[in-house]
Amino acid sequence: MLEKIIKPLLELIFPSNIYCIYCERPIDSTMPYSLCGHCVRILQWVDSYSCSKCGKPLYNYDRDICRDCSIYDRKFNRGFTTVRYGRVERDIVHQFKYGDKSYYGEKLAQLMYERILSEDIDADLILAVPMYKQKERRRGYNQAALLARALARNLDKPYSLDLLMRNVDTRPMSSLGAEERKKNLEGAFSVDKDRAHIIKNITILLVDDIFTTGSTVNACSEVLLESGASSVYVLTFAAGA
Repeated sequence: MLEKIIKPLLELIFPSNIYCIYCERPIDSTMPYSLCGHCVRILQWVDSYSCSKCGKPLYNYDRDICRDCSIYDRKFNRGFTTVRYGRVERDIVHQFKYGDKSYYGEKLAQLMYERILSEDIDADLILAVPMYKQKERRRGYNQAALLARALARNLDKPYSLDLLMRNVDTRPMSSLGAEERKKNLEGAFSVDKDRAHIIKNITILLVDDIFTTGSTVNACSEVLLESGASSVYVLTFAAGA
């Protein structure tokens, strides 16, 4: 209730939709997602040429799944993404994560909401890929949690904070090979035992900002399913190689 009162007041005092969040051109309140018309057009929207398992964009149109999904055992039922992880998209995510632009969460979640509406998924609960607590305190927020909370509000679904936990501060995944990624994530995630009953036999929509190899969401999905969830779907803002 308090959030519903404070957010409109903050938006009135510090409006977040007067400049495009990418190019910073002035816009008006009629422009969706706080993006100008030009920037909406240059975003690389993921179309039907996407992996039928993880949702990543495909570059070989003779295949229906990506290379990673043909090699690795995916624990989640299916993944979906909104845009390709290109230069523009990378800049937006970088500002969101490292530029103290937490308000981007509302804007990007709106794009993700419109993406997932086209899919036949009736999630019972929205969860975010968790961040290690000390790292979250240093940054000030977990960008995946901001996306998940806003998305849950748009979908009118419950969102749970800290039900899924990150136990260790894992090494950055970008510099690791496939086997190193797997070892890096061993024991990294768990479900709060006192609240594990919440996810028994339900469908979960797991939210993150970026999908690359899928190692992180796969590890999260595995512990959710082991804790009793009936199915886990993944939704990200951007995905790429």
